[in-house]
Amino acid sequence: GNHIVYLIHGHGSPKFVLNKIERSLNKSGFKTLNYGYNSLYVELDELGRLLYDNILNSGYDSISFVTHSMGAIVVRSMLQYYDESKKQPVLFRMVMIAPPNKGAEIADVYSRSAFTKWIMGPNIELLKTDSSSYVNKLPVPRSSEVAVIAGMKGTEKGYNHRIKGDNDGRLKPERTTLGIEKEVAVFHDEHTMMTQNKKAIAMIVEFMKYGYFITKVKN
Repeated sequence: GNHIVYLIHGHGSPKFVLNKIERSLNKSGFKTLNYGYNSLYVELDELGRLLYDNILNSGYDSISFVTHSMGAIVVRSMLQYYDESKKQPVLFRMVMIAPPNKGAEIADVYSRSAFTKWIMGPNIELLKTDSSSYVNKLPVPRSSEVAVIAGMKGTEKGYNHRIKGDNDGRLKPERTTLGIEKEVAVFHDEHTMMTQNKKAIAMIVEFMKYGYFITKVKN
């Protein structure tokens, strides 16, 4: 049918970081939309609503997502507005790169100071790791096929020493999963660099095509 892959960037990050992934998907015959939004000033509830409106008016029968970082949370926020009784696109597959699905330790760090909270905008507070935080109350994409690509350093300390335990610079790999994933791959790679990782990109294309990874991670 009529299918498109939306690429959704993360917090404080320009959409062009996903260009390399987009080119690989295009080469494999996928139609794509690299979706830009204002991650620093617009709150997640509103970002979800804007994405929902965009999808509803897109004219596609089915939509898949490749998200980086907070992009996954924008999609989960969008699910709040998804209404099965409406004629709307089927949400088919989703690959989340370094998603703070259970919050991000870096958000805990930044939320402690009024100054960094102000610099980082309204969403940093919403991405905290405590069980009552916004991100931990959002819907889970149960009807889609989901894969997660996470990062870590493979050392006790991780990339960011302000976070206890191994991490990708922003969050721990165990914060990325929701328990519904068909595939989970963990790379020795940093939070932002994962979007450029050739092997990770190959795996994204594989999941979009087949619903599983063929390439294996050997760290």
